[in-house]
Amino acid sequence: MIRKALYIALLACCTVQVGIAQDEFTIVADAERKVTPAYRITEQPKVIDTVIPIPDIHYPLLVRNMDTEIHLKDIEASKIKIRDKLDKLYPGYVKVGLGMYTSPLAEIYYNTKRNRRMNMGAHVKHFSSWSNLEGFAPSSYDQTSGKLFGEWFTTNFKLETELDYMNNGYHYYGIVDTTDFFNKDTLRNRVQLIGGTFHMGNFSKKDSAKLLWDAHIGNHYFHEFEPYWDSLGDKHARNNNFLIGADFAYKQGKNTYHLDFDWQHNRYWYAEDDASLAVDERFNIRNALVTFRPTISTYGDKWKVVYGLDINFDFPVQDKIFKVVPVVEAKYSLFNDMFIPYVGIDGGVTQNSFYTINRLNPYIYSGQEMMNETEYNFYGGIKGTLSKTISFNVAAHYRNYNNKALFVNENTWSDLNKFDVRYEDMRVFSVEGGISYQNGEKLKIDAMAEWNKYSPETQLFAWHLPELKTTVRGSYNLFDKIYAKADFTLEYGRKSPVYLFNPADDDIPVDMPVIADGNLSVEYRYNPRVSAFLQLNNIAGQKYDRWMNYRVQGFQILGGVTFGF
Repeated sequence: MIRKALYIALLACCTVQVGIAQDEFTIVADAERKVTPAYRITEQPKVIDTVIPIPDIHYPLLVRNMDTEIHLKDIEASKIKIRDKLDKLYPGYVKVGLGMYTSPLAEIYYNTKRNRRMNMGAHVKHFSSWSNLEGFAPSSYDQTSGKLFGEWFTTNFKLETELDYMNNGYHYYGIVDTTDFFNKDTLRNRVQLIGGTFHMGNFSKKDSAKLLWDAHIGNHYFHEFEPYWDSLGDKHARNNNFLIGADFAYKQGKNTYHLDFDWQHNRYWYAEDDASLAVDERFNIRNALVTFRPTISTYGDKWKVVYGLDINFDFPVQDKIFKVVPVVEAKYSLFNDMFIPYVGIDGGVTQNSFYTINRLNPYIYSGQEMMNETEYNFYGGIKGTLSKTISFNVAAHYRNYNNKALFVNENTWSDLNKFDVRYEDMRVFSVEGGISYQNGEKLKIDAMAEWNKYSPETQLFAWHLPELKTTVRGSYNLFDKIYAKADFTLEYGRKSPVYLFNPADDDIPVDMPVIADGNLSVEYRYNPRVSAFLQLNNIAGQKYDRWMNYRVQGFQILGGVTFGF
């Protein structure tokens, strides 16, 4: 009813609106209206089920037997090789032998085994010869040395220490004696060294921004025993050398800054209270050498340059104090390190002491003046590798020496069987070269040659120094059972200072004999602990003079065994 009322109202509104807005029109037309006849649905409504039933499917079981066969294949046994990660170490090692000229040899090593925090050991060696050279004064000698060493590692530091001992006895045998005229006690001499060093540093720091340092301190006392002929017992020489220093390194980018510092103090005594000698023949002198060596090294992809100064404050009485040597080196890599040319300037001041002079020539007269040596070295060369097994180095040097120690026979306090030290200023031009071949640990061969041109200022020649020196050496390892080593040395052009004492005698030769010395040693290792060795020295049997009137022993054979425990 409500819906009808709404339709009627709406129709009325539309009629009123049309009547107001438009005129009234009446349309009359013929039309046919067909009405579809109605019929009645006779089907009954029903519910259609949408669930589709699953048919029951049956699969018949087919019974079928298959023949099977089993074939077994043998499996090879596994091979297991048990190997320790590290070889077994034996802390002890003994070497004993005996050679010609009644020459016994004994050597003992003892070392701690592997330890991450420490390493300690000892080494003692003795070698002597109790036979004399025919036609010369008594020439027997003995050499004994010992060493105790240790290393301790902490988280940040490394500590090192070493104690050294040496005791050598020998004779001034450089006198022709066919009648046993000379008493060996009047010619004997014995020297002894007692010393030690201590190092401490933070070597374990690898940070490039960390200052690396190493400090060291040491002292060595070297002396002669009282000579047999010295009734007063005050003519034996004594030498005490004290050393303290430190090394610093700091890396920043491609630059590394180094500073090395050393202070060496040396004291030397000889017959200081003997009133029978002139004042200039008695010695109680001190020498201090302070060295600063600041350097900077920088590098690129193919080049490296080092530059700095070697600054020395030398405090001897007779020489200038301040000595500076420039330090410059530049090198460049060509063809992936096949050739590396280099050039540089180097040198410095070397402190001479009774110990260093005696080790160069043990037959010196003890009362010697001690002067420090200064060296300026200008050099250039090329080094590199020709293959994986061959490397080489060729260089030229121009050296300028002040106070270079030369040895001449002394005729005031001896029968030319002792040597005096002559300090000489001289220039040396030298050319040297070397080539090396290495095939793993099986075969190694080195060959080196050096030619020198000496220009001394006051002396006639550079006494006892060779113009040409050649060395060839090699080692061979055969199946880790047989080890062989060989070397050959040739020295030519040495001059004799005997000419100084008889310049009018034309029969006295100036040239010393050529040194041609070859050595061969063979070791057979029965097992890792036991081996036997044979050593042949001076194979050519050349009885040359190492120093004027000091002839060496001829052909020598030394054999023995080694044992690890």
